Amino acid sequence: MGEVNDRYRGILKSVGNTERLQYFSDAVFAIALTLLVLEIALPEIQDPTNLTINEGLLDLWPKFLAYALSFGVIAINWAGHHRKFAVTTGFDAGVVWIDLLLLFLIAFLPFPTSLLSDYPGYVTPVILYAAIVSAISLVQFWLWSYAYRKSFLDERIDRSIYRMVRADLLVVPVVFIVSIPIALLPFDWAAFAAMYFWIVTWPANIVIGRLRARTSA
Repeated sequence: MGEVNDRYRGILKSVGNTERLQYFSDAVFAIALTLLVLEIALPEIQDPTNLTINEGLLDLWPKFLAYALSFGVIAINWAGHHRKFAVTTGFDAGVVWIDLLLLFLIAFLPFPTSLLSDYPGYVTPVILYAAIVSAISLVQFWLWSYAYRKSFLDERIDRSIYRMVRADLLVVPVVFIVSIPIALLPFDWAAFAAMYFWIVTWPANIVIGRLRARTSA
């Protein structure tokens, strides 16, 4: 029975393609993006006027900001997911389960986004949000590393390309994990400082790209 099972697994690896997995993943990413905007709703206003409506919209700025932030996070992860599977030529149960874990976290992201928008400047929402975003990036890292070790990537993906992508995937989790102890500092503005620290992700990516270019040269 063990030999039969091994032969069956071998057949699945030799004829499998990732299209169905990609379609399912794309659907989850799209649903998560849709759920984000559902959190933005103008409260019912008694005897509305243009002034009260405008004031209500202005009061929603934390929700718009959280929506934009999470939309960017999901969009970047979707793009990265798409690039990975564009060069993935095979898969096994490990790839499927890692991808499902990634989708679980992506689908969960609207909840900490809602918490962050409803309670801006509070420590717990900031820590939860940072933890989930870090976990998403680390699972992307795991997926890429696993596919490389199992030789599921296109043969043109050599070690230098693999290490380049792996380094890029570590920027986000490092920045967001570092923001957690910042949020725990004994200051009233600590949570806001942690949120502003997330901006470091952008210049950090630029610096790493330039260092990589110099090293290559």
